[in-house]
Amino acid sequence: MSHGPAHLPEAEKLRLEKLGILPVVFPIMGILGLGSAFIWGLMTNPMQLAFSYLFAFAVGFTICAGALFWTLLHHALDADWSVLMRRILESLASCFPVLLLLFLPIALLFSKELWHWMTTDLNHDPLLAWKRPFLNEPFFYIRCTFYLLFFSLAGLLYRGLSIRQDEDGDPRITLRLRHTAYGFIPLFVLCLTFAGFDWLMALDHHWYSTMWGVYLFAGAAQSSMALLILITNGLVRTGHLKGLFTVEHNHIMGMLLFAFTVFWGYISFSQYFLQWYANIPEETWFFAYRNTGTWFWYSIFLVVGHFFVPFLLLLTQPAKRTPWRICSAACWVLFMHCVDIYWIVMPNLQLQESRHAGHEAATTGFHPHLLDLLTLVGVIGLVAHTFLWLLSKKSIFPNRDPRLRESLAVTNWL
Repeated sequence: MSHGPAHLPEAEKLRLEKLGILPVVFPIMGILGLGSAFIWGLMTNPMQLAFSYLFAFAVGFTICAGALFWTLLHHALDADWSVLMRRILESLASCFPVLLLLFLPIALLFSKELWHWMTTDLNHDPLLAWKRPFLNEPFFYIRCTFYLLFFSLAGLLYRGLSIRQDEDGDPRITLRLRHTAYGFIPLFVLCLTFAGFDWLMALDHHWYSTMWGVYLFAGAAQSSMALLILITNGLVRTGHLKGLFTVEHNHIMGMLLFAFTVFWGYISFSQYFLQWYANIPEETWFFAYRNTGTWFWYSIFLVVGHFFVPFLLLLTQPAKRTPWRICSAACWVLFMHCVDIYWIVMPNLQLQESRHAGHEAATTGFHPHLLDLLTLVGVIGLVAHTFLWLLSKKSIFPNRDPRLRESLAVTNWL
């Protein structure tokens, strides 16, 4: 329920001077992180660099994809509570052109290192031969181009139309964005699912899961909501959104973060249980590999940290309405999202190293590398710098959206 104020607030610009050194730190992180990683990695261990970079790229991609999902869902459901925070989501979703550029090193330098199917002799791999109509390089690159162009154009379209409404207040733009969302949501689902197939599941082209797209979606929606919580509360602490952002907004975002924590736990358990119960070698190998050696303890940490810890942190109502508590939970969720993506990507590095050595070897366990951190810092730095630049160009909230009044006075009864 909501009862809007008589007068809507004026547009508010992001005051970068209130953010301290962050506007300077982020581009430095991006340049130094990726620069040092590429110089060191290409000279000493190109394969490690390839997998570390894919891990970092996947983290940035899933978070921005989650932001686009929340933007599309906001319009499709004609939501009012989220209007105040929507410009943040639009700006995050508009970072995809940077991710498109960040994908180029993967396509140009690392594809043969990452995806074993590109260099496998079909005569020695009948399963790959059966999958060849889908797993072939021309079609692979066509699909990758389509995914990244769709995400980029969708993010820029929604932000562009939202900004245009700030200028003229045309309510027809709201209807246009809503109707467009009905068509974009199915495209979003297909692109996110098949991007997950191509970039992550195909790291081991023998393994497959029909729940893979939903699993990645759960993590993307959860992590992007956690980031939205951190950004909005950070803006409030720096003097932005004064008198506009309330505890009710935190409560609703906390409920959504809690809901997707449960959803991620349900999907991850269902995927594990159904594949393990069916006992098909092509399906169980993925989990058997990650339950061997020190990867077993890493997997236990993932289950406990990604589900049980945030579940308990967000279970009570005060946890969702107290800024430091909900922000602490959001920070932990983002950390565990990185742990999850690492768990998906990095065991395949050891498989590739075994194949390049001329034999199949058992996993040697969890062995983090400094390149993992450097590439992650680099990708986060560039995406964060782009986000701040976009957010600073216009009002940090849609000040002429017809539903802004309801958003400002939203009341949560749960």
